Amino acid sequence: MTVTHTAPPGPGGGRGTANAADYALDPLGFLTGAVREFGDVVSLTSSNVLLAHPEDIGRVLVDRGENVVKISEGTRRGPTGFPLAMMNSEGADWERKRARLRPAFRSERLAHLEEAAREGVARTVGSWADGQTVDVHHEMSRLAMLVGATHIAGREPGEHGEALAGAVAAIMRLTSSPRLPAWLPTRVNRGLRRSLRDLDDALAVMIREHRDDGAGTALDALLADDPPFEEVRDELATLLMSGYETTADALTWLLHLLGAHPEANARMGEEGFARAAAKEAVRLYPPAWVISRETVRPFEAGGHTLPAGTVLGLSPWVTHRDERWFPRAGEFRPERWLAGGPSHRYAYFPFGAGPRGCIGASMALREVEVIAGEMCARVRLEPVAPEAVRPRPALALQPRGVRAVVRKPRRG
Repeated sequence: MTVTHTAPPGPGGGRGTANAADYALDPLGFLTGAVREFGDVVSLTSSNVLLAHPEDIGRVLVDRGENVVKISEGTRRGPTGFPLAMMNSEGADWERKRARLRPAFRSERLAHLEEAAREGVARTVGSWADGQTVDVHHEMSRLAMLVGATHIAGREPGEHGEALAGAVAAIMRLTSSPRLPAWLPTRVNRGLRRSLRDLDDALAVMIREHRDDGAGTALDALLADDPPFEEVRDELATLLMSGYETTADALTWLLHLLGAHPEANARMGEEGFARAAAKEAVRLYPPAWVISRETVRPFEAGGHTLPAGTVLGLSPWVTHRDERWFPRAGEFRPERWLAGGPSHRYAYFPFGAGPRGCIGASMALREVEVIAGEMCARVRLEPVAPEAVRPRPALALQPRGVRAVVRKPRRG
């Protein structure tokens, strides 16, 4: 392949400020259209390039900081950041923090997760009445909060759950709309600051009252070597918030898809099908719909050499819906996973991949699988106005408008 030093093609020549405006209005449509028109390497701005081919995506994700990093040293972090958390760290500091948490996400902990998930489903379904209309995302958020806090911190969230939910909602509102400076006293910014204060207070209580009972939770691991309080707080916040929101979104999308495909819903009790359905749901609606890295050295992609300082965008939303890797890509087809999945390893990356991939990815997928399987065994959710459902691309890909009527099986 001949390598050129010219900028990759892109809408507006990859230089127009109109791109930023178009992205802000419809990021999913803008990214999808850009790849369809300009190919697998697209200039979005003079320093932002979108990569869509699994070959390039894999090279970015498996890089160990030699060519790309997650965060540039000295990058300013906004009010939603938790700078001392593992996901916001680099180098030796990141390695230390990941090693500390790794035991809490080993396969031996799956039994505890599954038990918490089944108990949570039983309580959730038990609170519903036959014929009741529910906001599915709201209900799955409550359930994910319960399961996540029990698994990560060893206790139910109780009153602290409201503070966490409030902070997540404020951050999602902030990241789903064009950004205004954090210092402006807008309603969204005021709500965010208030929610983050409440979150800090709740986390302080959870940390202070925690007792290690030998369960091997993530919070046990965080407190084991008496680190600074701020480090534990940031780490616990990101674990709870990312796990809670990601699981709630994935569950809601899966239940929405199953409601629209009764033939798939009927197979949820079959061996392996619930897992295939969970994987297919996060293919179509990946919670992390875009991932960013920054080059620290020139990086070659698609015949172009991208200079150091280029922000690389990888979009699971775009690549997961590419017909080259997923025939009939726009359709919900869980059976594709029973046949082995895509031909390229990095055509599917809902939780990232490589050394910076999500530490809890396998557990998150298992949690979605178990909860959805248990839910389908206990109740049927009849969709209400499914045509009105829309994705909201915030920090995570939130489902908007998913409502359903509860149908419980008749006894006797």
